Amino acid sequence: MHHKHLSVIVMTSLAIATANADDLTQLPSMTVDADLRGIDLSEIAASVTILDENEIQDRGASHFSDVLLQLPNVNFSGEGSLPRHIQIRGMGERDEYTGAPNASVGFAIDGIDFSGIGMPASLFDVQQVEVLRGPQGTRYGANALAGLINIKSNAPSAQRETLLEVTGGQDNLREFGLMTTGAFSEDSDRALYRLSLFRHLSDGFRKNDFLDRDNTNNRDELYLRGQLSFQLTDTSQLDLTLLHANIDNGYDAWSLNNNRRTLTDEPGDDKQRSSAIAAKFTLSGFQAFDLISTSTYADSSLKYSYDGDWVHPGFYPTPFVYNFSNNKQRETFSQEFRFVSKPEQRIFNQSTDWLTGIYFSNLRERNRTAEEFVDDFTGGDLFTDSGSTRFNSNNIAVFGQLDHHLDDATVVSGGLRVEHNRQRFSSSASERFSPSNNMIGGHISISHQLTEQHNAYAAISRGYKAGGFNTGLPANASNEFIKYDKETAWNYELGLRSSFLERRVNTAVTLFYMDRRKPQFDGYTFDPTGETFSYVFFTENLDKAKNYGIEAEADWQVTRDWKLFGSLGLLKTKVSGQPVNSEFTISSREQAHAPSYQYNVGALYRNVSGYFARVDVTGLDAFYYDNVHNFRSSRYTLTNARLGYESNQWEIYLWGRNIFDRKYATRGFFFTNEPSYSEPAQGYEKIAPGRQFGVTARLRF
Repeated sequence: MHHKHLSVIVMTSLAIATANADDLTQLPSMTVDADLRGIDLSEIAASVTILDENEIQDRGASHFSDVLLQLPNVNFSGEGSLPRHIQIRGMGERDEYTGAPNASVGFAIDGIDFSGIGMPASLFDVQQVEVLRGPQGTRYGANALAGLINIKSNAPSAQRETLLEVTGGQDNLREFGLMTTGAFSEDSDRALYRLSLFRHLSDGFRKNDFLDRDNTNNRDELYLRGQLSFQLTDTSQLDLTLLHANIDNGYDAWSLNNNRRTLTDEPGDDKQRSSAIAAKFTLSGFQAFDLISTSTYADSSLKYSYDGDWVHPGFYPTPFVYNFSNNKQRETFSQEFRFVSKPEQRIFNQSTDWLTGIYFSNLRERNRTAEEFVDDFTGGDLFTDSGSTRFNSNNIAVFGQLDHHLDDATVVSGGLRVEHNRQRFSSSASERFSPSNNMIGGHISISHQLTEQHNAYAAISRGYKAGGFNTGLPANASNEFIKYDKETAWNYELGLRSSFLERRVNTAVTLFYMDRRKPQFDGYTFDPTGETFSYVFFTENLDKAKNYGIEAEADWQVTRDWKLFGSLGLLKTKVSGQPVNSEFTISSREQAHAPSYQYNVGALYRNVSGYFARVDVTGLDAFYYDNVHNFRSSRYTLTNARLGYESNQWEIYLWGRNIFDRKYATRGFFFTNEPSYSEPAQGYEKIAPGRQFGVTARLRF
C-alpha cells in the first residue's frame, strides 16, 4: 500500500473539516432497479453499490472496465480486450475454454442478459450501474450465484436535449458521443424518444516489435442505443430499448518477457457484434396489482483468436506455430410476467406487500473452433484440429416475494424461486449431453430502522448454479472429468446503512459469510495422451468452499465544495478438495482472483465558479491466477486524477489514468511455452494499461 497517497487524502480531509460548512448539499438518494420491486438503496437488505450518472462522469468512465476494480470485492480476468469474466467475492469464471455457458455473475444491460459476454458495457448516457453482491437467486436465478451487475440507461425525456462529447488522448485515443432526447410531438408527451451513439478508437498501449506496429491491440468500438416510451392509455405504458454494439478489437496481449512488447507474426482478434431489443409493458389498471411484462431478445456474434506461440516462426531453432480461433454465435430470448401489489392493496390486514411471477428463457449457442500446431511433438509437421458445437438451454422459473411490515420501522421479507434447467449439447466429435437441473433459491431478511439515521438488516439467501459437462477432452478421459454437479451457496449477511449530518455523510457496512456446497472450479492441464497436442480446460466440483469478509463504503460532503469518498473490500476465501488433474493440492488455500483487500479512496472539489478536481487511489492485494498452480499476481495501487472547468452548457477536463505508471497484470498462466515442452513451467502475465493522459469536452444544447 502506498501510504503517501493516503496521507495526502487524510491531510486534505482534516483541513477541509475545519472549513466553513455553510450551504452544504445533501447526498442524493438512489433506487435499486434490479430489485424485483424497485427499492431505495437505504432500505434494501443486501450489499449493493450504485454509481449514478454524475458519479460515472466524475470518474471519467466510458466503459464498465474503467470502474470495475474500484468496487469492493469485484475483480475480473483480463482474458480479452474488455472484461467478460467477472468475479464477485472471489467467485466467477476466468476464461473462454470451459464448455457451455455457465456464468456465476449475472450481467444485464437494460434488462437484456449478457452474462459471460458483457463487452458492450458502454457507460455513455447511462443512468446508473448497480452491483449486487452475493447470491441473487430470487432476483436473477441461476446466472447470479456470486452476484449481479445491472446497467440501466437513461430514460427518454419530454424536454428536448442534446449532448455532444469528444475525447482525445495518448495511444491515439479518440472518443465521440452523441445523445438526443425529446417528445415526438410538441403538443403531447405520451410518445418520447432517446437516441445515443458512442464510438471508441485507440491503438492500444502495446508495440509489436516483429511487425513494427503499435496497433495490433487496437480498440474499435461502436455503441448505438435507441429508446422509445409510449403512454398508450392512462393505465398502460410500453417502453422499448434497442441496442447495437460492434466491437472490432485486436488481440495481441502476451509476451514471453511479461512486458508490453510483443513478437507475434499473426495477431488475433477480439470481436463482438450484438443486436438486442427489450420490450417492457406495464399495465396498472387492475385494482390490486400492476402487471409488468418484459420480453428480451439478443443476437451476438463473437470471434476470439490469438497467436498462441507469442513469437514469429524464426524465433526458435525448431519450428513452433500455434494459432487458435473461436467463432461463437449466441441467441438469447426471455419472457417474464410479474404481478406487483399496489401499496394501498397490501394483504394480511394491510401489512404485507407481495409479488409473484413466471420467467422463461432460451439460450442457443453455436461454436466453431480451429487450432493449428507445428512443434517438436508433431515432428515439425503442420497439425490442424477443428470442431463445432451446438448448445441449447431452456430455463423456466416461478418466483414470489412477501414484504411484511411488522411496524413502521421493521420489514421482514421472504422470497423463493424454483427453476428448472434443461440443456442439450452436441459436437462434431460425437459428444452428446442432455443434463437437467431442478434448483431452488431464495432469501429471508429483516430490516429495521434503528433511528432516523440508521437502518440495519440481517439476511440469509440461497443461490444456485446449474451443473454441466466438459467438452473437447481426450477419448480416454475418465467420467469424473466429463461431468460436474450443480453448486449451491448459502449466504449470511449483517448490514448497517447510516446517514449523518443531515444526510451529508452516508455509510454502508456489510459482513458476509458464504458457505459453498460442491463448488465449481475451472482449471487446465496439458493433455498427456498426445491426442489433442494442447492444454485441456475443464470445470470440476471440489468438496466445499468458504468466502467471507466485509464491504464498506462512505461518502462525506464535507463542505459545499469538497467531498471525500472511500470503499473497502476485505475477503477471506478457503477451498477444500483435491483437483482431479494432478497431485497439486489446493485444500485450505485462497481461491483464484480473490484478493484479500481492495480499496478506493479519494477527494473531489467542485466550486460554483466552475472549477473541478478529483483524485482517487485504488489498491488490490496479490491473488492467485488459477486453482491448479501457485502463481500469483503482485499487489498494486493505481492513481487517477481529473482537472476541469464546468458551466451550465459545457465542460472540459484534463485527466490522467494510472498517472504513476504502475505495472500490474489482470490475468496469468503457469505452463511451458516452447517447442518441446521440456523446459520448466513458468508464469506469464497479461500486463494492463500503463499511464495515459487525455482531454474530454462535453456540450449540452
